[in-house]
Amino acid sequence: WRDIYDAFCNAKHFIYVAGWSIDTDQYLLRGEELAAALNNEKYSPKIGELLKAKSEEGVVVNLMQWDDFSSNVMFPGMMGTHDEKTRTFFKNTKVNSRFMGTCGDETNTMFQGQSKKMAFTHHQKFIIMDSPRPDGEGRELFAFVGGIDLTSGRWDNCKHPLFRSLQNEHKGDTHSACFKVSIANGPREPWHDIHSAVRGPEAIHLAQAFEERWTKQGDASELINLNRLGLDNKVTLKTGGGWCAQLSRSIDSRVDCFDPSANRRRRSLKRFEDNADWRTFEERNTKSPSKRYETAAITDVSFSHCLDRKKGRLVDNSIHLSNIHHIRRAKHFIYIESQYFMGSSFMWSEGRSVKCGNMIAAEITHKICEKIAASEPFAVYILLPMWMEGITEANVTQELLYYQRVTIEAMYKQIEEALTVRMANSSDHGLKATDYLNFYCLGTRETKSGSQATGTLKTDDEIRLAETRRHQIYIHSKFMIVDDDVALIGTANINQRSMDGCRDSEIMMTSWQPDHLATEKSIAKGDVHGYRLHSWATITGEMNEVFRNPSSRECVNTMNEIANRNWQKYLAKEATDMKSNLLPFPLEYDGGIKPREGLSKGYFPDTKGSVLGKQSFLLPDIFLT
Repeated sequence: WRDIYDAFCNAKHFIYVAGWSIDTDQYLLRGEELAAALNNEKYSPKIGELLKAKSEEGVVVNLMQWDDFSSNVMFPGMMGTHDEKTRTFFKNTKVNSRFMGTCGDETNTMFQGQSKKMAFTHHQKFIIMDSPRPDGEGRELFAFVGGIDLTSGRWDNCKHPLFRSLQNEHKGDTHSACFKVSIANGPREPWHDIHSAVRGPEAIHLAQAFEERWTKQGDASELINLNRLGLDNKVTLKTGGGWCAQLSRSIDSRVDCFDPSANRRRRSLKRFEDNADWRTFEERNTKSPSKRYETAAITDVSFSHCLDRKKGRLVDNSIHLSNIHHIRRAKHFIYIESQYFMGSSFMWSEGRSVKCGNMIAAEITHKICEKIAASEPFAVYILLPMWMEGITEANVTQELLYYQRVTIEAMYKQIEEALTVRMANSSDHGLKATDYLNFYCLGTRETKSGSQATGTLKTDDEIRLAETRRHQIYIHSKFMIVDDDVALIGTANINQRSMDGCRDSEIMMTSWQPDHLATEKSIAKGDVHGYRLHSWATITGEMNEVFRNPSSRECVNTMNEIANRNWQKYLAKEATDMKSNLLPFPLEYDGGIKPREGLSKGYFPDTKGSVLGKQSFLLPDIFLT
């Protein structure tokens, strides 16, 4: 947050902001930093005032936000993205604000076009501006991309307070979408997210991504000329940091004006057929206009890709391809954080006709099964929310949980089959699916000491949570690390909405250090490795040496032991201050998926919502998956 504030302040020529939700009243700084900035700094840390001040200096400020179809001047919208508030704030100012919805085209019927506006979103979140070069030699492009929206409820720190910051750091910014509670009473919803900073050659690609969307749905004359400013040449784009990066997106030509060079000569592409057994199906060349699929050789970190075509429109689904490519490259372990986890519906035991065919779950499962057959150590750690934002009993939440549950169950069943074959043909015994694949969530509790809750308890949730004093830490990050040599950070969840290319628009940056890549014998030991260790130390509350060898059975067992200890604290009758937040996911596998031990009636703690989820059929599956 501090880095974004400083970058805004230092911009001299332009600032581009793309977001799902933007709240002009939120502060980028909190606590002592906020007080110091309000007293001493030239620019207000309040997002709206800061952008307006920069525009009045002559900086070109272009802001594009998703236009929630359900919002208007009288109603804030079902998603609460503040788009009408932002529209009003920047009206008659020098900030160029554009509110863009997803939309259909001539390939869609009128109903389909309206459905797309209502159902799907512009989910990209990135910022780009000019900035002083670190070496002091002129200016360069500087960008941020990841899961964080510049909006309410996102600012947090590693303490994840529930009640203790209601009147200071989180005053006026108490977000809660999981329970029916008031701002005065709390608890607030703790937030876990990730953003990344980008400079160098990939920053120009982020600028181009912004320009393509703005040109399609805005006014191209309002864009800055990067060439005139000298910000797109080799000198200004050079870096000496030893990093490489590659941008990928999910978006189609209905909402993006693709650069003509992107639609280059089509190569022979590959696909999986809907009725194929993914474990044995051989990839083959095809001229089919849809379901195209390709990856590069697993020895390559980066890979070239071209636009797909569906129903006559161009589609960039390179986020899906990037994830698959790096899963296939994996030699030792995979670590994932995602707000949603559903896909590979052809694997499910039921509901195989659901249009949620992204390959992420299948590719992870296939990789694990390969390693099991080869008797090689391998581990996958996946961090998800305890449940998706919303009241757990609500039909929408229950159906989302259902799709996630059948995805997880299908993975475990395939892994169990592979383990059965291995143990039948070797001296190995006692192997479990959780030796290779584990799901986790985060949660915290705090005692009444230091509470800043001030209201009178009214709702059942307020009364209950004032006693139990616990809340999940909401996982909003979209993030994958493979073998500690590559990090994928962006806005795309692991679901069909994010991976499809024709549903939500998404953006992702893959980063790696060429001097620090994994080998067949060892994970990489560069900055990605250091960040992953820092991340694990933050969520577990300890820096254990076994974390340095994440593919080992010892590391898997240690992570599970930490999570299980915390689970006992989280469910205990008496509240304690939790400094370690890793919890086991509320589902466990024992020949089938069932609620985790300790959950009363199979409900999430403090709720009446089943952890298994259920289908409601109220909304089409294409909206939810």
